[in-house]
Amino acid sequence: MRRDGVRAKWRTLLLAAMFLAGSAEGPWMGARPLAASAGSDLDQIVDKVQATCSKVHDLSARFHQTVSSRAAGAVQEASGIFLVKRPGKMRWEYQKPEARLFVTDGKTLWVYSPADKQVLAQDVSEAFASRVPLSFLAGDCQLRHDFSIAPVEHAGTRASPTTKILDLRPVRPEAGISRVLLEVNLQSYTVEKTTLFDAAGNTTVITLTNLKLNTGLGDQQFQFTPPADVTVINPAKR
Repeated sequence: MRRDGVRAKWRTLLLAAMFLAGSAEGPWMGARPLAASAGSDLDQIVDKVQATCSKVHDLSARFHQTVSSRAAGAVQEASGIFLVKRPGKMRWEYQKPEARLFVTDGKTLWVYSPADKQVLAQDVSEAFASRVPLSFLAGDCQLRHDFSIAPVEHAGTRASPTTKILDLRPVRPEAGISRVLLEVNLQSYTVEKTTLFDAAGNTTVITLTNLKLNTGLGDQQFQFTPPADVTVINPAKR
């Protein structure tokens, strides 16, 4: 496992999770759809997504991920199980096309590849070049603090009064992330799809299904003990 590649992938997963955690059904379920044109309505949508996110104590779901490489012209798909527990705990368990585990207990990041028989173990604060993922895990859902937000208008969204696409741009340089698109359902105020663009034009699209919110996840699902037959890599601290 390449350290830089692992760090970039984990950072992308955390950023996607930050937005997807605001997609769970919250107190706005069943509210009247907003007209999608006015700026004040956009502010209300953002406020309600943030409010829902702030109420998430734990979350479990299945995920489907599509990564498109601009340079290689290749598309890779993967799926598995996604868990979050605040403060600080997260688990991405890839099941297809191959097993791989990204898990943190809030202190240590473990990246386990059964095929390679390797485990990368690193302090969470050392694993990320951006403060945004760590803020999310601590419960900070204030999107406006880190992103400028604008609506995306095209023929598809104009034809559907119940869908809004939000275009998020980092207000400060964010390593590996240049733009995020959130597809919001205005009837339920759920984020149905998150698309992340990196500086090279590659995209990562993540969707969640079978989402369950605040079910009381146990801490044991965010703990990890390396198997006896694997090599443990401890990257040097920056």
